[in-house]
Amino acid sequence: VSTQSTGSFKLLQQLLQYPTNLRMGSEDRGCCDKCAKTFIMAINIVIILVGGAILAAGVYWQLSDTGFYKEIFNHDIFNVPIISIIIGAFLLLIGLCGFLGACCEAMFLLKTYMGMLIIIMLLEIILAVGCVAMKTTVEEYATNRTLEMMDYYGNSTLDEAGVITATLDLVQENFDCCGVDGPSDWTASSSAYNGVNTVPNSCCKEANRENSDCGNYTQYYNNTLINDSGCKISLWNFIETNLLYVGIVAGAIIILQISILIITSKFRTTLEDEDYANF
Repeated sequence: VSTQSTGSFKLLQQLLQYPTNLRMGSEDRGCCDKCAKTFIMAINIVIILVGGAILAAGVYWQLSDTGFYKEIFNHDIFNVPIISIIIGAFLLLIGLCGFLGACCEAMFLLKTYMGMLIIIMLLEIILAVGCVAMKTTVEEYATNRTLEMMDYYGNSTLDEAGVITATLDLVQENFDCCGVDGPSDWTASSSAYNGVNTVPNSCCKEANRENSDCGNYTQYYNNTLINDSGCKISLWNFIETNLLYVGIVAGAIIILQISILIITSKFRTTLEDEDYANF
């Protein structure tokens, strides 16, 4: 009986010392393993901050009455605020899994973190293919939606908060454009500019915007004070001009994701080896 009691006590003592042995083993790790843990924690702090910011912006955007560009893509699929909330929450969850997994050396969290990274990479591939495949559909939807919004311009009944009016003014001023395909879209709309051949002052060239009568100076086809290009062309030109930078950023993000996945996998293998050595 005494021998059995002694054996049971030693077994219990070993079990109680098991977590301590694991932590003691971590002190013998090489510089690469310690740097890997620090890198995973640091990069996930950034992910947590970015995810939290996107989530907060999405919530604010959804609740705000003056969410400018929300009105353009106010659709079940293209609802930008809702998409921002989902992306922000997902990034926040990923960051927490990665940070806590590395900090607490929790194997389950690290495996979950790696699985989420793989899912994100697959979603990015699907998104890229989808954007190319649905380019025409998205363009047509945005065009029709913007033309519909132009009918509400300046109408205090249909646009009580002035969101649509502010949205269109902001787009035309930022991209130095007028209408969807050109100034004639305003004459064809059901807004106050229907049939009068004049345009809003947001169509005016930047140097002429201080003139309150710029858009009403004369008929749009004789008005040299306004932008004569449509916003659809200006927007596509803006995208094409910055396409190289978008590609560089996308490539850097992919390389970073692969690097994080490799480093996390190596750190997880180190923990598994320590578990095996201390068992």
